[in-house]
Amino acid sequence: MYKKLIVLFLVLGAILIFVFISIQERVKLYKLAVEKPKINLSKVPKLVMAFYHGWYGSPYGPSKQWIHWNHWIMNTSTGKIISYHDPEKFISKDRRDIGAADYPILGPYDVRSEEVLQKHFSWAKQSGIDVFVFDWFGPPNDYIDENFKLMLNFSESHNGILLSVLYDGYEYRNAPKDEVVKELKYIITSYGKSEKFLKFEGYPVIFIYACEHFSSEEWMEIIGKLREEGLKFIFLGDFSPNHYEYSKVFDGIYIYSPDGILNSGGENSLENYYSSMKNIASQESLILCTTTSPGYDDTKVRVPGFKVSRQDGLTYNITWNLALKYNPNWVLICSWNEWHEGSEIEPSVEYDYKYTNLTLFWSSNFKSSSALKSIRS
Repeated sequence: MYKKLIVLFLVLGAILIFVFISIQERVKLYKLAVEKPKINLSKVPKLVMAFYHGWYGSPYGPSKQWIHWNHWIMNTSTGKIISYHDPEKFISKDRRDIGAADYPILGPYDVRSEEVLQKHFSWAKQSGIDVFVFDWFGPPNDYIDENFKLMLNFSESHNGILLSVLYDGYEYRNAPKDEVVKELKYIITSYGKSEKFLKFEGYPVIFIYACEHFSSEEWMEIIGKLREEGLKFIFLGDFSPNHYEYSKVFDGIYIYSPDGILNSGGENSLENYYSSMKNIASQESLILCTTTSPGYDDTKVRVPGFKVSRQDGLTYNITWNLALKYNPNWVLICSWNEWHEGSEIEPSVEYDYKYTNLTLFWSSNFKSSSALKSIRS
């Protein structure tokens, strides 16, 4: 009996020691997480950025196969895929069957083509876009990562615009926290030192998509582990202003797309949302990003899907005007080329260069303090 008690006490003691060490480790990670970079917001340059989707491939380009242009069509009521687009079929003269409501001027292109990248970088520069935020959903060394690597190398050798990463996909892959740590470490260490990767005061800038997939406490653990390894970074989260706790973890706040808010609540709802984002950013000294959109149409890939009408450019102008009203540090555009959701500003058969021209007008206004004053007066 005496021996059993000794064994029991030893086991309990070991458990208590383990719990104590675990708590100490967690406290240490939390302290590291909340020791955010001291950002001098007055020195943050005004930048215009566009979300870039680098997943398109063509059998007539370097990818040697159709990728994404042959997108599925999903019944959103059942979540089942009911069909696929077939780009080998022509639905009218010079128009292939692709997963998009609009049609690229370049046709269904391959993002690995240097000619395509040259066009995209040139058009973006001419439009006043400073950064492409590349939708990266890993894992390392797969098709998407290789495309980002190729794009970054191209920008370095051709003096292209800056690139950043929209860290995406971990929530639908249901990736565990340790995997997220490894992927973010990979992005920071593999790309963060490039002269063409977006940095502020030496800190690589990364946008975290669907950040509310993890609790703020879980992000503290993730960020703490990254800082424990001596890594420097600035993370921006797309958290709702209603979830204030995330402001203690992230260095900035943004929203990927305003179209859902416009679809459900209209212009007033979007204005209220940006006002709440501004309040949080001011209180917690966060980088503030507001987002513009030309409209939305995903009805070619989702049934029934939904639309936000472009209104012949009015939607783009409204979202730009609202975006500038709250004096953001950076303005995001959703999107450069999300053709599946019809939010692209890349030149198309339907709209020609209308939206790149509008982007030049608004980006010039944003970067001009005198113009900003006149817009807000």
